[in-house]
Amino acid sequence: MFSPLEAEVMRVVWEKKSATVREVWLEMRSQGKRLAYTTVMTVMVRLYEKGILSRVKEGKGYRYFPNHPREALLKRFVDAIVDRIVAVFGEPAVSYLAEVVRRRR
Repeated sequence: MFSPLEAEVMRVVWEKKSATVREVWLEMRSQGKRLAYTTVMTVMVRLYEKGILSRVKEGKGYRYFPNHPREALLKRFVDAIVDRIVAVFGEPAVSYLAEVVRRRR
């Protein structure tokens, strides 16, 4: 799963289709998020190391690309969460999740 900061970085990369650390950092700053450039770089490197992003050398840095469409990763994360909930809480958890979905429609 993504931390809130990882999710925000991924949102920017998915929107742009590819991005450098600087591009992500500038986009986040334009939205009022005051993060250090090195913080964004660390997050992007970690996402690369996790296999979520790929990268190619560009100048002195890298251009990062998402390895999976947003919807595919979302499905994978939701599947993992549901699997854990069902493993721990069983059938009552499934009934409760179905009830929540019905209420929110």
